[in-house]
Amino acid sequence: MVEEKKDERKSYTFMDKRGRDSEETPQLKPAEDDVRLKPDEETLATGPERHGSSGSVPKIDFTTLIMSFASASMIAMGKIPDPVTGQAIKDLAVAQQNIDIITLLHEKSKENLTQEESGMMEHILYELRINFVDAMKEK
Repeated sequence: MVEEKKDERKSYTFMDKRGRDSEETPQLKPAEDDVRLKPDEETLATGPERHGSSGSVPKIDFTTLIMSFASASMIAMGKIPDPVTGQAIKDLAVAQQNIDIITLLHEKSKENLTQEESGMMEHILYELRINFVDAMKEK
């Protein structure tokens, strides 16, 4: 008779320990019989405020995505200071890459944009390109 082996896979629970005061490194803890990931309940309950962000988190939509790339481009051109360091940096390759991403999104989503979204993207691209040319002259 052939003995059937039971599925003896161990499962783990991953705990999010970011933003906690202890200096311990997170450890993987074996769970009972569950192979699913279990999120830290405290993180789910308190959200981003727990990690020290002030104010509310903006709604994520297409406009927010485009504005995020545009802001990153302006920071990389040195037109606005880096929010982390407070200093103006200049990395024109990163600025160009963000402009190219917005251009790609505009071209690929043309048929699915509202008139307002399309107008917003065209305006942002125009402003970014003018600022990029200006940043190139300053170089």
